[in-house]
Amino acid sequence: MVEDTTRLLGLAGLAVVGVADGADGPVVDLVTADEQARRCPECGTRARRSKGRRVTRPRDLPVGGRRPALRWCKRRWRCDEPGCRRGSFTEAVAAAPARKRLTARLRAAAGAAVADAGRTVVQSARDHEVSWPVVAAALAVHADAVLPVQPQPVQVLGIDEIRRGRPKWVLDEATGAWQSTVDRWHVGFCDLSDGQGLLGQVEGRTAQVVADWLLARPPAWRDQVRYVAIDMCTIFKSAVERVLPHAQLVVDHFHLMQLANATVTEVRRRVTVQVRGRRGRKGNREWELRNRLTRNAARMRAEHVDDLQAELSALPARIGAPILAAWNAKEDLLDLLALARTDPNRERVAEMLYRFYRRCAHAGLPELERLATTRQVP
Repeated sequence: MVEDTTRLLGLAGLAVVGVADGADGPVVDLVTADEQARRCPECGTRARRSKGRRVTRPRDLPVGGRRPALRWCKRRWRCDEPGCRRGSFTEAVAAAPARKRLTARLRAAAGAAVADAGRTVVQSARDHEVSWPVVAAALAVHADAVLPVQPQPVQVLGIDEIRRGRPKWVLDEATGAWQSTVDRWHVGFCDLSDGQGLLGQVEGRTAQVVADWLLARPPAWRDQVRYVAIDMCTIFKSAVERVLPHAQLVVDHFHLMQLANATVTEVRRRVTVQVRGRRGRKGNREWELRNRLTRNAARMRAEHVDDLQAELSALPARIGAPILAAWNAKEDLLDLLALARTDPNRERVAEMLYRFYRRCAHAGLPELERLATTRQVP
């Protein structure tokens, strides 16, 4: 009966010696059944003298719909090897490693739930009744076991930053200056061509951090990168030009659209202050239209676009004309970017690009000139 219960529990190296009813479920008493647990983890010598027993309570997965409370009575042994630095040790098995409060299979299940079952870290932590840092660490172990040492070659590489938590600082007693030990910014590297997704993530947001990750890839891997998509960040630009000089830099569409909308907002605010002598507020039509000005006309009904243009034309010329010119330039840029999904010919791209640059040049607005000269539109 005891052997059957041991096989049912399925923890290699541990044997069930008794099961009792507890307040929250069964209480399972365990002893060590692996002779290798008597060997010193430092020198491998088999121990002969015991220093007593201790009871630990590792947590495990549910069995039969109920989570058993494990109670493991294990020995503490003396190491009699004269040259061994370890004087004593406690029994441990692979299913329940030393200094771990969870069984190995519980940690593995928590990490696999995120990697393979599509759960979030918080959901997995809630389901397995552990903390989210435990699940995050288990996910990292699971990923290290299944992911290749080096990602597969990519032709289009994406680089962007992400903010994670808050920075941590320590005081350097020698210099009296505070130094960052945990950076709030991380840089992620993604495959934008072959579907590998996230390739890696490193702490920090400096050119050296980006260059170090790229240099850690084999030369043959770096040679196959043809395009690198980034935002308009000089940090990424300098690192890519230094490590991947053959790759063509491309600004992603999101940040170009964001910059274009910001340009329209800058024009609206500047002309409002110049004409009205103050910032826009309720009652000023250009201020009330601020959200509609940043919407894509392709996603608006035709009558709404006509109404927007009519209302801008009805404003005082010193306010309405510059805003309308900036809005039209923004829409020209969005129309140009939309061609990327239609496989256009080069003549069509050149025509749309010329229209955008001509509008920016003829408007006479410094904001549009800066938008047109910030970067060549890909």
